Amino acid sequence: MLFEAARTIMRLPRVGPRGHATGWPDWVRDAALSYGYNEERVKLGPPAAREIDRLDKVINCLWAADPVDSKICMAVSFSAQRNGWERARGPQWKRVANGMGIHPDTLKTRFNASAERLWRAGIREGAMKKKRASDS
Repeated sequence: MLFEAARTIMRLPRVGPRGHATGWPDWVRDAALSYGYNEERVKLGPPAAREIDRLDKVINCLWAADPVDSKICMAVSFSAQRNGWERARGPQWKRVANGMGIHPDTLKTRFNASAERLWRAGIREGAMKKKRASDS
């Protein structure tokens, strides 16, 4: 769920002014691009409503947990994303570990423990409990 939450955050539309741009739709500017000679960059669309609902549950878990655990879990989760797509090789353990000043194996161990504590905090606070139809 952490990786899906990071992917959902990456897919959310940007907030704020878009700068000096035209209101006209995008169009292919070069004839060579229109024939498919170049690589395509496919962007994922905005997240679905159920993905945002699951993101809300994860954020509630993050608020209920220890800030250090939340930081470790989200740093690893965001490193597993590339432009809204999952990386084929998973999280960038070495890069995140270097940023935190620890060894990658230590980071993996701390991530597993932090994810467990995060899950338990979410269940304890009620963020991850399933709602029944009679509760609403």
